[in-house]
Amino acid sequence: MSKTALLAGVLWLAVPLAPAVAGDDYDDHASGHYRHYRFHDRAAEAHARAHEDGFDSRREHRAFHRALRYMHHDFHDEHPDTWHDHQD
Repeated sequence: MSKTALLAGVLWLAVPLAPAVAGDDYDDHASGHYRHYRFHDRAAEAHARAHEDGFDSRREHRAFHRALRYMHHDFHDEHPDTWHDHQD
């Protein structure tokens, strides 16, 4: 997999997923959850494509996963009300 394709996949995930259009707290909270689930859907799609294209090395594969993990944490930092999506 080329580094350009890897970067394109990661940047694709960084694009804002859905504008917050709701005005009250409940709608904002629900919108945050929608964006979170959509983030996971897009991350899974990018991950599957990256595996289909193949990685040049284990290092590149680890870097891809690391980038996804950082982006996921950044998402939650921007939407702190969605952290509980990962709690049992």
